[in-house]
Amino acid sequence: MKNLTLLASLIGLAAASSAVNVPDTGLEVRADPDDLMIFVCNDGLDEICTNMCYGAYCAGIGTALRYDQPDPSTKRNRRKAAGCIASGGNRCSTKQHHDPGYQCDEYPFASSVPNGGTNVRLNRCVPASQNRKQGGIISAFYKSSYCKGNNGGKCEFSVEFSNAGTIKYCNQQNCGDRDDNEVRGPNTDANPGDSAEDGTDDDPDAGQKKKRNGLGKRLPGAPVYRTSSGLELDLPRGAQIGQRAFVVLPRNATLWDEQAQFGNPKHVGQLHGDLDEEDEDYDYMLANLEIREDTIVEEISSAA
Repeated sequence: MKNLTLLASLIGLAAASSAVNVPDTGLEVRADPDDLMIFVCNDGLDEICTNMCYGAYCAGIGTALRYDQPDPSTKRNRRKAAGCIASGGNRCSTKQHHDPGYQCDEYPFASSVPNGGTNVRLNRCVPASQNRKQGGIISAFYKSSYCKGNNGGKCEFSVEFSNAGTIKYCNQQNCGDRDDNEVRGPNTDANPGDSAEDGTDDDPDAGQKKKRNGLGKRLPGAPVYRTSSGLELDLPRGAQIGQRAFVVLPRNATLWDEQAQFGNPKHVGQLHGDLDEEDEDYDYMLANLEIREDTIVEEISSAA
């Protein structure tokens, strides 16, 4: 029965869109839906995923983003628009606002603009280690063959969340709950936004480990898909057979934790206050990160 469903889906694909063959699968890649950039939220990314889900589902920003290769000045202006950079530096890394070891995470990413949705920009104080992990993931994605080979390095994609069943807002609910840590930025111009690929305002004491409260659980009732590399991911908003799905995973999880805790070696021991990290600042992580440029090949079931 599942094979018949898959066959029917593939017939529909051929009629509905232009496509290219996926080697070794017999499938075709959809040309019409957004490619998926999937964050697996069970890897110490609970506060990061909370922020992105709140922005995407509760603030109306949406999940569709476009990487536009902005220069450092543009990205800094986007951070200001999100409310992270204020007089005296980053609101999260200064003791009067939050504990040392926290950074300001913005949504959308500083390197991107929303494709539709609202231009609201917001931020959340998150552990610096989580901010750096997100930075490594985003940097690896931008260096993938998809982004590099698409429109001179610019690319459009849809952010999705897997294994986020216990993370607030990722179930696209609870938007009415008050959250004092979620702050909307002062500006809503057409060019704002930021996220942790820039790791604003690093702190030498960063790297506090936050307890992982039940991470890794699938959202009950969410459809579960298998990718061409064998990953099984629950995607609450659904996906289409043949849709491209990009997932960045650590080769060595322990090493990744250490890299995220201590940050870029060239910054260790430096007091750099209002530092704005750029994509190249995460190059030290890249050898330990594997980007899976996958395709959705089958819907397995709904998460229990």
